[in-house]
Amino acid sequence: MDKLRYVGTDEPLTTEQGLVLRERIILAAKRAMVGRKLLPTTAALGEGATTYGYDTLTDVSDARIDYGWPGAESLDIVNLARTKVDIPNIHREFEINKLDLAASRRNGTPLNLSVAESATYKVAKKEDELILQGWKRNGTYEINGLYNAANNNENSNLDWGTATNIPISITAAIKLMLEDDIMPPYNLVLHPQQWANALTLIGTSAMGYLTWIRETIQGEVYQTGAMTNGTGLLSKANPEGMFEYIPAEDLTLKTETLQKSENLWGKIFIRALPVVYNANALCKLSDIGT
Repeated sequence: MDKLRYVGTDEPLTTEQGLVLRERIILAAKRAMVGRKLLPTTAALGEGATTYGYDTLTDVSDARIDYGWPGAESLDIVNLARTKVDIPNIHREFEINKLDLAASRRNGTPLNLSVAESATYKVAKKEDELILQGWKRNGTYEINGLYNAANNNENSNLDWGTATNIPISITAAIKLMLEDDIMPPYNLVLHPQQWANALTLIGTSAMGYLTWIRETIQGEVYQTGAMTNGTGLLSKANPEGMFEYIPAEDLTLKTETLQKSENLWGKIFIRALPVVYNANALCKLSDIGT
């Protein structure tokens, strides 16, 4: 996350204050955004986009080997499943008191931007939850996240609290991916508790299990509180065409001066949607701790 879109109907900030505010918002977002690292982000669709439609194709049958040319035709009837999903709005609002703004301008002192940073952090954390866990309304998933969309599930009850279970668990998950022709590299995302478990050293060696995992999956290992304790997610790295993040409006700051209080009102929001085209490229580790 290196860019911030700004929409301001009224700008009571000085140029320097505005630049600092934007910089701090980007830094706050980058501290929390983990889900984005697992999937490519497309160009923003624009603020007029409210829904996104996409097609998924079931696996085609195996190829054939024949003598001669052109060989017996082997065709499948294409069966595209059309899905249309509303694009959700992740947002948090904040206010900066007009007296704080005035004092900063008058005295040249830094403006306290903690409320804006906190709002951004909350939006970034909620985005992680959306990407990884999806979103439920009335108990039903209306948006699938990467974890609940995964077609593979390694559920062998291998608690990572016993460190020797870690390589067994990872190897079993990789086996499921390979059986679906999903080749390395992979990425792994964990709850902080399982991340901490993986910091354990292997036997009497100087290598930790976390290093072993990185070398084995040939990708990265991430941790976020958006994952439920006792779970993990192994995913195809560089998953172009398998899953992606579709923003209508990416990280955006909207500001205006409130008429009554003259405070600076701000809104941090993202309108975006994770989309999974190939659920075989995802494997949940659903029982690796308590």
